[in-house]
Amino acid sequence: MAGSKKASKELKLEEKLKRALVPAEEQPYEVPGNWRWIYLLDSFENQTDSRKKVLRKTYLKKGKLAVVDQGKELVSGYTEQQRIVGCIENLFAKLDEAKEKIQTAVEGFDLRKSAILSKAFTGGLTQRFRNQHGIGTDSWEDVVLSDVCEINPHKINTKNLPDDLEVSFYPMSALSEVNGEIVKPKIRLLKEVRSGFMNFSKGDVVFAKITPCMENGKSAVIGDLVNQIGYGSTEFYVLRCGERLYNRYLYHLVRARCFRDEAKAAMNGSAGQQRVPKRFLETYPLRLPSISEQKAISKILDEIFAKEIKIKDISNHLLSQIGVIKKSILIYAFKGKLGTNRKNEENALEM
Repeated sequence: MAGSKKASKELKLEEKLKRALVPAEEQPYEVPGNWRWIYLLDSFENQTDSRKKVLRKTYLKKGKLAVVDQGKELVSGYTEQQRIVGCIENLFAKLDEAKEKIQTAVEGFDLRKSAILSKAFTGGLTQRFRNQHGIGTDSWEDVVLSDVCEINPHKINTKNLPDDLEVSFYPMSALSEVNGEIVKPKIRLLKEVRSGFMNFSKGDVVFAKITPCMENGKSAVIGDLVNQIGYGSTEFYVLRCGERLYNRYLYHLVRARCFRDEAKAAMNGSAGQQRVPKRFLETYPLRLPSISEQKAISKILDEIFAKEIKIKDISNHLLSQIGVIKKSILIYAFKGKLGTNRKNEENALEM
């Protein structure tokens, strides 16, 4: 009698096991030979239908690794699970450490930029240039911006030009606050922009005067224009350099955090519509080196910031990829491709 009950019990277990195992043609993907795909058990996650379709899920619980895919559960030996969990946690810890270091580098970008610009406008970047030319910082002259720059110059005369002439048009959205360049140029017919917009020429510096565009650093040097004519948002100041001021030098000045902080403090107007007054720009004091030294400073700054922006872009890309890398690690883990499998260890079928 006892033997019959035992045989009956073993038969039921064999039947249950046979029903639980997923046929090869239904398995979501191939796994090591000592792993097994089984249909999701009734007791798992309070599921009442052993073959109920569920969203793919993975989890780590009490030192065990599990994956559920299309109503099926992947099982492996307990020792193997522990190795996989340890490997995943080790790799994830390294990725988290890398993420923290990358974030620190990205967050330090503005501080490094401010320090570099501070040196630039006090002569710290061009000591060698002055030594080569036998001059000192006493060659720099004290001026206000309106002494060397025309702010919002008169519009060019387009009276005799045809209405259907194509011209460049730059709305505020055309300027990148990241790299200070025109990134979304537009073309309009002259009749569409002749009135109601700011006018500028190649070589002018445009500076956003309204919040939050000004604080974000929306400024640029105007390059080539369609038919040599450009129009843009009335929320720009147009700055046209005189003979003593180099436009790239002015560009770096108005993009500097210290300049924008001072401009913000001088803003007036209602909340959300505050603007930098023209008077602030006209009376802004600066120590101005010679044109040749301004060009030397600007070249150094252009080279440094081009590298910084490239590094920042790469860093941001790496940050966005860390989550993808973690998912890839999990996929490799669930396919037994992390190098943790030992074929001679316990077989999931026997377990």
